[in-house]
Amino acid sequence: MAQQNMTIETLAKMINEGFKTTATKDDLTSLEDRVNTLFDGIDSRLDRIEHLLLEEQRRKIENLETRMKKLEDALAI
Repeated sequence: MAQQNMTIETLAKMINEGFKTTATKDDLTSLEDRVNTLFDGIDSRLDRIEHLLLEEQRRKIENLETRMKKLEDALAI
């Protein structure tokens, strides 16, 4: 059981090695491009959802206006 003799310093070195990065600027640029592409897709879907919700709201308001007009006409008699 050699693992029990591990020191905190050894463990810290092992953890530090695991966190070392070898990413280049090109890697980060590529990742940024991918993330931007994903966000563009999300933005377009959210815009579509917003448009559909606004259209539904417009239809509901028109329906209410029509019903109010009918009610006004019925009460005017």
